[in-house]
Amino acid sequence: MPAETRHHLPVTVRVAASDADLRKVLALRAAAADGPAATAAETWDLRPNATLLLAESRVDGEALGCLRILASVRGRLMVEDRIDLPASLKSVSVAEASSLVVKSGRNATLVRLMLWKAFHRYCLAAQVDTMLIAVRTPADRQYEWLGFHDPLAAPLRFSPDGSGTATHRLLALGVFEAHERSLQDGHPLHDFFFVERHPEIDLLAAVGSPRADRRAVGAASLPDHAQIAAQLQQVAIV
Repeated sequence: MPAETRHHLPVTVRVAASDADLRKVLALRAAAADGPAATAAETWDLRPNATLLLAESRVDGEALGCLRILASVRGRLMVEDRIDLPASLKSVSVAEASSLVVKSGRNATLVRLMLWKAFHRYCLAAQVDTMLIAVRTPADRQYEWLGFHDPLAAPLRFSPDGSGTATHRLLALGVFEAHERSLQDGHPLHDFFFVERHPEIDLLAAVGSPRADRRAVGAASLPDHAQIAAQLQQVAIV
């Protein structure tokens, strides 16, 4: 496939830059919750190192999915509250993805892939070395298929609430390693992630966004994503 092939998809992904966007994220989480749903943002959503990605329908703007990114260069990672990171991860810049929610429906698989591609592009733009996730078994097999692997020889498993059975597994993938592994293995999604251009993924849209809609949700509001996006714009290679 020719380099930088452009495709137009029915899903857009952008940085959640306003409290209206945050309400969309909270609504998605509430709909996906097994138990009582939170009505306010989580503490991690409001950290200075947090960036929320929001996937929407290109047709009507309906919220279809969301993903939270925490950057180690600007603050603590959520997983650090549960385990001691291996030395190999402490010595590099890391971005942790968590709270992935995808609304069921015809485009659910595409939404999931678009959010993961946006996560990778964020890491490229922010010059992050390693992508990190903590995933429940047996869903970890899906991420192994995407190239994620154990940061140590033996799997690192833990309980997300600090007690009980260790249900989650820590997985990592180098930002540039992702391309190399995909190319070497002939991964069926190689072109989607590394060749096709998807202008629907816009991580810089928050630049210059109006702040009038940044009213508090509950007791707090989002970090300054316009500033975050402006910083990304300085180094963006997406």
